[in-house]
Formats: sequence, C-alpha cells, structure tokens
Amino acid sequence: MNLNRKILAPISLVILVFSVYATIKLLSHNAIDSRYVPHKWIQLDEPGEYLDKETSNKTLPNLPIRVAVTPATSPERSLVLFQWFVDYLGAVLKRKTILLQRLSYAEVNDLLRHRACDIAFICTYPFVQAERDFGAELLVAPQINGKITYKSYIIVPSTSKAVSLLYLRGKRFASSDILSNSGWLFPALWLLEKGEDPERFFQEHLLTGSHDRSILAVATGYVDGAAVDSLVYDYMVREDPSLPEKIRIILESPDFGMPPVVAHPKMDTALRKSIIEILTGMHETQGGKIVLKKLGIDRFVIPDDTLYDGVRKASTTWESYR
Repeated sequence: MNLNRKILAPISLVILVFSVYATIKLLSHNAIDSRYVPHKWIQLDEPGEYLDKETSNKTLPNLPIRVAVTPATSPERSLVLFQWFVDYLGAVLKRKTILLQRLSYAEVNDLLRHRACDIAFICTYPFVQAERDFGAELLVAPQINGKITYKSYIIVPSTSKAVSLLYLRGKRFASSDILSNSGWLFPALWLLEKGEDPERFFQEHLLTGSHDRSILAVATGYVDGAAVDSLVYDYMVREDPSLPEKIRIILESPDFGMPPVVAHPKMDTALRKSIIEILTGMHETQGGKIVLKKLGIDRFVIPDDTLYDGVRKASTTWESYR
C-alpha cells in the first residue's frame, strides 16, 4: 500500500502540473486569438458603390471631407501649406476635414478613382488621365500672379556648360514623378521632337518624388539637370533668393493650364456646388485671404475646359509613342 502511494504521488504531481500548464496555455491562446477577432466588419465593395448604397443626405454631413494633394512639393512642405486650406474648408462647411498625402501622382489618382477622397489637387497630366479613365471633373484652378497657367523649367547647376537639354545626353536627370507634366511629359516630348529616345537619352533618370527635391538635387550638384514646375521654382526662390546663384534655367516650356482641383463624377451635387462656391469666394473673406497668401495663390477661378487641350494632345502623343 505504501509502495503504491509512493508510486502514485509523483504521477499525480505530474498530472497536476500538466493540467495547470494546459489551462494557462489555453487561456493564453484565447487571449492572443481574441486580438485577431474582427471587432468591426467593413464593406469590401468598391468605395464609390458603397457610398451610393449606404449614404443618404441625412448622414452625408456627418462624414469627413477628404482632401488629397499630389506631391508636387515634398510631403513635409505640403503638410504645412495645405493643412491651412483643409482647416479653412472644414470650418466653413462645418464638417471634419482630413488631409491625405501619397508618395506618387498615380496613388493620388487612385484615391480619386475609388472615391477614397472627395477632392484632390492634382497635376495637369494626371488630371487628363483621370478625366479620360473615370470621368474626373474639373472644379476650380488656382490663379497665381494673375495667371492660370504655369511652365516647365529645364534647370542645371550654375556651373554647368549646358545651354540646351541636348547637352544632358548621358547625364543624370531628375523628375518629380513619371506622370508629371512639367517634370517629364514636356522634356520627353521635346526630346522626341528632336529625334531622340527620351527613355534612353539619359544615363540615369531619377524620380525624386517632388519638384522641390528635384530643384535641391540640381542646386547641390547631385544631378546634372532636372525638369521642374515653374510655380514650385518661383516659390522656392521667394523663400531663398540665393537659389538663382546655384541654378540656371536653360529651357522654358509653353504655358500649360494650371494644376486643377478636381472631384469624382459621382460626388454629391450639393457638396460639389458648396465647395466651388467656398473656393471661388475665398479671396473675399478675411480667413480665406490669409490661407491663399500662405499658399501663394491669388484666388480660385472656374477655368475654361479648353485650357487643358494642350496637355490632352501631348498625353495622346506620348502614350501612342510608348
């Protein structure tokens, strides 16, 4: 009997320890697994379809206004500049507003395509693509220094001997984005007209992600040349008057229609009308004047659609070549 007790005691202890371990492990797994149990289910239909089905005029004012900005300038610079605009828009509409930034022009177009944003500040070439691909609608365009046009500048370091874009054959060249009108479409077509293959002309074609970064790459000698937005270049010169001492402009493009503010074609009609009225009236309000000054904009205007015909034609030429 004593012998049996001596044998059973260790066995019982092992069973007890194993039971405690198993219990702890089970509880632990349940706690861990609970972290992965969905607490909120979401609709995976295309955002536009979901909004059409679920959003009524009664609930619409409760939704935030999402404003996307193409990275013409670096995200850190855009964040400071456009947050003022987004806050102003929200205050006038009496609705929450969200500023959305992405790293490429195509990503901002995708936000607009799938109605993940309400309005977007986009470049002219992406606008032409969005208009063609899913019917993006032109709302307004900024007027700057009395104009609703801008240019592409081909720039080189001030020490460069280049006097033409052709001098940059086999060199390092920078663009903000492959979909940038001023950063790539213009110089690519210019080279094409001269009988050159734009995609083989440069030793290296660097995509910097924004025009201000392209300008700094030239100013520091990191690249031999770049194509940049004249608006961004002029803005940076105002910030740093010594910049022209480091950079030379060797080629200017014809005028292009100003990068516009656009919306998805299925945007709520009343909201679209309200936003257009607010933007075109900003220059008449004290708060609006302050925001426009920070952005370097005179006012927003409703441009004639033909303003973008030149870029429409250029895009067709370039895309048929590629």
